[in-house]
Amino acid sequence: MKFKKLVTVLCSLFFITSAFFFVEQVEAAGGLRFSVKPNIPDNQHNKEVTYYDLMMSPGQSQEITVTLRNTSDSDVTVVPKINSAMTNSGGVVEYSNFENKERIYDDSLKYNIEDIVKLNEETVTLAPEEERELAMTITMPAEEYDGVIAGGIYLSQQDDSTNEEASGTNIKNLFGYEIAILLRNNETIVTPEVVFDGAVANQQNVRNAISLKVRNTSATYINKAHYKAELKREGSDEVIVETDQENMQFAPNTIFDLFLPMDGRRFEAGDYVLTGSVTSGENEWPIEESFTITREEADKFNEADPDVEPEDYTMVIILGVLVAIFALAAIFLIRKNKQQKAKLKALEESQNTPDSLKQITEEQSVASESTSETSNENNEVENKVADTSSVEKTEETKTEDEPKD
Repeated sequence: MKFKKLVTVLCSLFFITSAFFFVEQVEAAGGLRFSVKPNIPDNQHNKEVTYYDLMMSPGQSQEITVTLRNTSDSDVTVVPKINSAMTNSGGVVEYSNFENKERIYDDSLKYNIEDIVKLNEETVTLAPEEERELAMTITMPAEEYDGVIAGGIYLSQQDDSTNEEASGTNIKNLFGYEIAILLRNNETIVTPEVVFDGAVANQQNVRNAISLKVRNTSATYINKAHYKAELKREGSDEVIVETDQENMQFAPNTIFDLFLPMDGRRFEAGDYVLTGSVTSGENEWPIEESFTITREEADKFNEADPDVEPEDYTMVIILGVLVAIFALAAIFLIRKNKQQKAKLKALEESQNTPDSLKQITEEQSVASESTSETSNENNEVENKVADTSSVEKTEETKTEDEPKD
């Protein structure tokens, strides 16, 4: 167990030292015209490192210094700033905050180094080749504290040649040097603890990603952290996207986001679950975070992500046209079918007329014809009688008109 704790401490020191030298070498090559050298005091806890790792008593005050040297042939103004240690979304500890972003502190942070370490000067102007010491005063909390209070000093260079539109002034802070400052009261080993505070749809560098809110609630560095996660729809076993990120480091008492990139995929509205784990050595913290992506969120992020292809509505339009054609054809066929059924029904009704009705109709027709013939015969008899009467009357008339003997 002691060996495990020793390994944890050594890994922590290695990561912090690596971070310091990386920043110094890269940023010095970026046009800085001064150099820095921390002056390590006698109460240095780890004398093998070149940053401040101080063992102090509760309530103790101490002044420490850093040597600044102008390496150019013109004046240089150096701006120092004390910052609490932060963890960025790549799992890297930062002490600079050179972009002056709003800093979010975790609720577990009991003592902020920005309140403990105070600079004696806000700016330092160095003449060509001049060398000076910048002093800082440390005042430890009165109560003994287990673990480490972590932060650093960031030393940046001012440049008078910048445009005024970018910063609103004629002074611009360039990249600089960062030096870690770790403060301790004892050598008590603190058990690391990680808490997850939910997952949401988000973006990283204007690209769609799932962000997982992570908190290191312990007063110790978590080193060589390994983040594995996969995204699924709620109730589905199909993995939409996954990530595997190693060699991360979490600063003490910090809150930050770890990202699962969508790799150009579109966000779709629905319920999702992010599962996986964060491991460090023998410590493991499982992840299972359910969340919902709304239609509004999906549309907003998809439109902003340059790697997401715009939705192609060609197939939708084609399908819509085909559906409309089939619908019209169906309506036409239904109407035609109804008309044919109506005709067939009328034909069947005419064919199914009863024989008795037909016989009555025929008898009525015969009777009508018989009546017509009888009427004609009567008319002929009447005409004959009329002709006979007319003849008789004629003969009588003739008889009356003859001369009497």
